[in-house]
Amino acid sequence: MIEIIWQEFHRKLLNFITTKVNDRSIAEDILQEVFVQVIKNIDTLEDHTKLQPWLYQICRNKIIDYYRSRKLPFEYTDVAETLITDIEPEQQAFELHVCIRVLISDLPTSVSSILLASELDAIKQKEIAEHEGLSLSAVKSRLRRGRVLLKKKLLACCRIEFIDGRADTQCKSECGCQVVG
Repeated sequence: MIEIIWQEFHRKLLNFITTKVNDRSIAEDILQEVFVQVIKNIDTLEDHTKLQPWLYQICRNKIIDYYRSRKLPFEYTDVAETLITDIEPEQQAFELHVCIRVLISDLPTSVSSILLASELDAIKQKEIAEHEGLSLSAVKSRLRRGRVLLKKKLLACCRIEFIDGRADTQCKSECGCQVVG
């Protein structure tokens, strides 16, 4: 499990940390501390769909620890605000992705598998048609129908506003997607 987490997230986390400490070698040290904590506490993560936000929270805490221990010449609150502001869009995008995946999975199977493959897994429509044994026009038709059904579910379940190019979401928690805005 840890190896999979490392393979999937270490570059993203390292880049995130590097932008906050402006030193690659320090960022690598902090990343090591992050993964030590991940190894120690992975069993406490109850909901594995929250893995990415959990990892970034550990990173934020380790970065704040770094600045505290060095007594660097700026306020802790400035660092915390910067870290929280920077992560919220990524965390919201992740949560919205989970919500959309749940809603698509709840659609009829004739459209859900095609919608998941095309929209979330970025598989070309022609490949989907070949895999499903359908014509390209049938795949396009099912995608249109699936998008209409998904839109209805989203409107019934979630409030989504785009403010300054970022999605602000609130879920009524009636659809099971658990998005928190």
